[in-house]
Amino acid sequence: MPVSFGPSDVKNPHNLQWAHVPESFWLTKALIFDFDWIVREAALRPHAMPDVESTSAAGGLKETFRRLRTFEIRLAMTSNFNQKTVVEKLHQLNLAEDFDCIRCAEELPSLKPNPDLHINVMETLGIRPIKAIALETAPEGVQAAKAAGLFCVTPPELKGQADFTLNSITEFHLLELLERMDRAKRDQLS
Repeated sequence: MPVSFGPSDVKNPHNLQWAHVPESFWLTKALIFDFDWIVREAALRPHAMPDVESTSAAGGLKETFRRLRTFEIRLAMTSNFNQKTVVEKLHQLNLAEDFDCIRCAEELPSLKPNPDLHINVMETLGIRPIKAIALETAPEGVQAAKAAGLFCVTPPELKGQADFTLNSITEFHLLELLERMDRAKRDQLS
């Protein structure tokens, strides 16, 4: 089945910094993070992403999320933890308002490795599996993402279980990271 990339938004109505990059340039339109990925990310990096001058990893994540939004990439989160735990931690990191959708343990009857959390997020965002990437930190999350038809990214300790391995979302310049993940996804579709 051929993949449709949609119409390009080359007029730049919002006067975005990367106006030369069409809206449809990336195959990915949503990143679905596992809660543990965000917690790990905030603790992992003593500095921000290469694109940003920030003194904290959480500040770097916030700036990364802001830049992802300029590319019209939606952000979501799934977790087997309860919503109170997840939202409190996200507020501590000043990241709670950065997610378009958060699905936790009490919202659906079945948790990871069942794909229901991922499927619910995609339905809520109006995104097809081909347009989303799941970032998971546990084998159960990888199983859930794959069962939902998602391209899955894991940290190096789970290498070989998913489609792509990444130390940190702030590891590369954002444009390079998006290109690497989409190239891997396109190669998989070929």
